[in-house]
Amino acid sequence: MKKSLRPVVYGILIIILAILIINFFNSTEIKNRMFPNTTFKKEVIEKIENKEISSLLLMEWTGSEDIVILKNRADIDYILDSLAPLKFKKVSKLPDTSKETYYIIIKDQGKNLFSFSLYGSKYMLITDFENNSIQQYEIENDVDLNKIKKFFGNGNINKNS
Repeated sequence: MKKSLRPVVYGILIIILAILIINFFNSTEIKNRMFPNTTFKKEVIEKIENKEISSLLLMEWTGSEDIVILKNRADIDYILDSLAPLKFKKVSKLPDTSKETYYIIIKDQGKNLFSFSLYGSKYMLITDFENNSIQQYEIENDVDLNKIKKFFGNGNINKNS
């Protein structure tokens, strides 16, 4: 009788262990460790502080596909300063739900430093060209898209500011 109960006991132990492991990886604390919170300032601004930014390329992908190139340092700072307070939570996958998408490239004398895609006011994908890395984030605070939209007009392609 003892030998026939052994597989049942092992089976129950394996099921309990599996439940504990699943709960462990689904806990908020573990997710926060695996996908830490950060900010736009930390992920982009601090990494380009010593660089001479020559331009920002703004693209709007909401149907019109406008392209604007900003070369005026005040306009560049305006865009970057408006994004600096964004708080992020790293995510493993971006949902495809945005109707408004903006793509921005930060350039240093023609060389791409960073690009980021802003999907509405909910998600951002950041590409660091120097470190060959791509990170996906959920935006945890409010984004004022009007600060970006103000640079786009009707059919403005390659507009220099």
